[in-house]
Formats: sequence, structure tokens, C-alpha cells
Amino acid sequence: MSLLSKSSFVGLCIWLGLSITPSLAQAAGSSWQQAVPAPTKPSLTKVASYQHELFQYFLDKSLTGKGKQSFQKVSKRVANNITWRDSKGSNAYLRAYANSYTFVKKVDLQQMPATILLIPYLESQWRGTSGTPSGDYGYWQMVPEVVNELRTLDHAPSAIKKSSANTIRSKATLSTQAAQMHLRRYYFYFAKVAKYSESDSWLLTITAYNWGAGNVKRLLEELKAKGIKPNYSNFYQALYKKQQANPADISLRAAVEYVPSLWNIAQMIDEAY
Repeated sequence: MSLLSKSSFVGLCIWLGLSITPSLAQAAGSSWQQAVPAPTKPSLTKVASYQHELFQYFLDKSLTGKGKQSFQKVSKRVANNITWRDSKGSNAYLRAYANSYTFVKKVDLQQMPATILLIPYLESQWRGTSGTPSGDYGYWQMVPEVVNELRTLDHAPSAIKKSSANTIRSKATLSTQAAQMHLRRYYFYFAKVAKYSESDSWLLTITAYNWGAGNVKRLLEELKAKGIKPNYSNFYQALYKKQQANPADISLRAAVEYVPSLWNIAQMIDEAY
């Protein structure tokens, strides 16, 4: 998760124009839910296929032109890192999927797309004690400052309010609930305040989880200032060009590779199962 998330979460919400009152989860009957129905009888194969198909839907709806070309270029660039296998032929992300399946098949997504469940595979390889407690830690690699502020929100689940940041981040259910609260804030801004399309909003939300909502918002504002339509495809192209101009910037590299890496994970899991 982005180091920028260590800034005050409440302050960030205010800066983005969000209220501190609970925002509703995405309403049932969303376009992606109608286009890609979830499997009624989950299995390792069906869930893998569903996550791949749903991710493909978002990309097909959002990527065009140069943005699509750059996304494909980066996807190819990071593919080896994602598909790498050790001397025993084992892959960290395939293990993560297998290890998480018991949880994933029954998790309450709260009307959020299953695409978000790829995030902890990339962040921690589905390990509850991955990272450092004082920084990025746990399944979703959240920082303590964000988790502690989420605990203070009125609409936080009671288990979140009562548990420590370390406990929350190291437990699959609690960390996923916390991450959902965090992601929902981002989605609410992009979809309901800034009025981006549904697919653009989810892809921007996922990018913001890594790079920070402030960075994403600023780059979108730069596009507007240049007279370029602010959508995900143009955003990604601008992000790609910015990273190309600043190859030593680790944050930019992580941001431009984040969604393509998740996409590679989705493809690999589907192919494996």
C-alpha cells in the first residue's frame, strides 16, 4: 500500500471532498454485476474464471488508444515477475489463491467487485504477518495510521473498533473489512463525486490503493488543465509517460505496474485452474 496513506485518512477524505458519514456500498444491479454474474456454486475453477472475466470487463470498458497500448506494454513487462516459479515449480500468487480460497468463496464483498480480492495476493501473497507492524503489514499491507482512523468511524464493524491495528491487519476477515472501508471511500469519490464511469472508477480506486488518492486526483486534474478528457485510459497513458520520464521514481514505477500486475495474476490463476 502507498506510503502516502500514512497521511491522515480523515484529512484526505476532507481534501477529496468526502464526508465522514458512511457512504453506501455500490448498489445492486450495477453494470458489471449484470454483465459478469458471480458463480452460484463457487469452485476453484469458477472463481478463477470469474475474477479473470470481471477484470477483462473493466479493462475492455475503460482502455482505448494509447492508454491501452501502454497498458499492454507494461503488462508484458511485468509478466515474468508475476509468473516466476521457484526451483520446485511453485508460484507465490498461485499459492496465495489456493490458500485464500476457503475465505474467498464465502467472503461478503458488500457489492464490491471480486477484482479487489486480487490485491492481497499482490500485496502479501495472502500472508497475514507479511511486512512490518510499524509500516505496511498483513494481508492487505495497510499502515497502522489508516487502520487506526478507520477504527474511529461510526460505521466501522464492532470487531474493527475493538481490535488493535496489528490484529486487524493480520486477520483475513478483519483486514478485508478494513480494506473494503478504505476502497469504498475512493470509489465513492471517483464514481459519485467526480462522476467517472463505473469501470473507470474501480480501476482508479485500485490504482489509488497503491499510489494514494491524492496522486491520482492530481494527475486527473493535470489532464483537465491540458484539455485532455480525464478518464482511466488517458490517466494511464499520462501515468506511463510520467514514469518513463522519471525511471528512478520507485513510487511511479509501482503505480504504473500495479493494475497490470493484478491483471497478470488474474490471467495466470485462470489458466492454472
